[in-house]
Amino acid sequence: MKKFIIPIIFCLGLSSCSDFLDIEPVEQISITDQFSTKEGALKALNGVYYNTRSTIFNLQSYTYGDLLSGNIAFSLSSAPNAVENLYNYSDDIYATEDSKLSLFYSNSYQVINNINLILQNIDNVPDVDESLNKQIKAEALAMRAFIHYQLLKVYAQNYTFTSDASHPGIVYNTRTLVVGKDYPARNTVSECYTLLENDLTTAISLFQSSHAIPVGTTKNFMNINAAKTLAASIALDKQEYTKAISFSTDVIDNSGIQLAETNDYTVNFAVSESIFEITNTNENDSYIRNIYNPKSGTSAYVISKDVIDLYDTNDQRLKLINLSGKYYFTKKYATPINGLVYRLSELYFIRAEAALKSGNTILALENINTIRRRAGLVEVNSINIDELLIEKRKEFVFENKYFYDLMRNHKNIVRNNGCISNNCNMTYPNDKFVAPIPRKSIEVNTSLKQNPGY
Repeated sequence: MKKFIIPIIFCLGLSSCSDFLDIEPVEQISITDQFSTKEGALKALNGVYYNTRSTIFNLQSYTYGDLLSGNIAFSLSSAPNAVENLYNYSDDIYATEDSKLSLFYSNSYQVINNINLILQNIDNVPDVDESLNKQIKAEALAMRAFIHYQLLKVYAQNYTFTSDASHPGIVYNTRTLVVGKDYPARNTVSECYTLLENDLTTAISLFQSSHAIPVGTTKNFMNINAAKTLAASIALDKQEYTKAISFSTDVIDNSGIQLAETNDYTVNFAVSESIFEITNTNENDSYIRNIYNPKSGTSAYVISKDVIDLYDTNDQRLKLINLSGKYYFTKKYATPINGLVYRLSELYFIRAEAALKSGNTILALENINTIRRRAGLVEVNSINIDELLIEKRKEFVFENKYFYDLMRNHKNIVRNNGCISNNCNMTYPNDKFVAPIPRKSIEVNTSLKQNPGY
């Protein structure tokens, strides 16, 4: 029997399906046994969500987009050791623990390998009917695209870094890997985006009316609206603006999800407009909440004065920010929100940016002003890309977005008020705008080429 690099993981000791997503997948069994029943297949899918939660919401990966772009300052005299190298644009693969993002990298590929095991074996599960088979495949394919996209944003330069996207991307795994045999090289960014689109197109065609795991709500699992949100983001990256507008409009108009009203938003944040959020643990423990610790106001990670100074004094979003002493703490995650991935407001910004760049200023203004009205602000009658990015920065601070918005638009990094790095300002293009492939991965797989500058 072939020995797979990452054995499938699943939940043990479940008394019913209601235990899904609450119990850690702690034991490994044979692949044949895992996929001998529907219950085993669903436990395998559950393991994907469980491990995605701990991978994308860990400290280094979730703060990355705010840390590098200047949204984060510190309530300490120096950057915490866990993120110091990232904050200084000096991640070190030769440090004792390797790159600060090494666990994000390896754990992401473990999740991808487990997804591929599901896709490889689901057709052989005897008690999975056609509808459930399609739904499991849809969730798995869209999750495969989602995890690869997270890796691509961190380890590869943006799509338009080169004119034909021929620069190095990541390894895009569409099959399980075998120990001692498979040493894949990195795909180009162009190839990665084609594979992303292939996975999402197939997934969107397969989604059924109910999520596969019979517990929770649709937003707790990868779903058709989340897949379309990801597709809209990919189209925006590729400058396929008509497609980005189409996907965004589809979700805005047809998902049944509405923007949170002002009063609800300032109390419950994005609960009512959530598209995809991975549920907290059984103890309601939230990885994001632990990072930003909003209830106690003692987090090391605070909102920078650069961001605070952008808000008008009557901006209702200030109600989600707590001033304690001389520091500004977010209150977004003191709300009932779980591990938030996508919310409807993002589609308005994708549609606005795509419209602006394709010459439809009226549509761009409609979308921006929708968000501004919700924030209690007057409408604007003109907009350029820098102003649009500021509007999005105010809306999504501490949601791991801004750095990637800057990269997509070839913008410099400017960190002023409160910056304690030796590299506060970084000019685009820059080798340091991508993370290094972890040393251990390079040593194991000599087909992997390191990013320039490391």
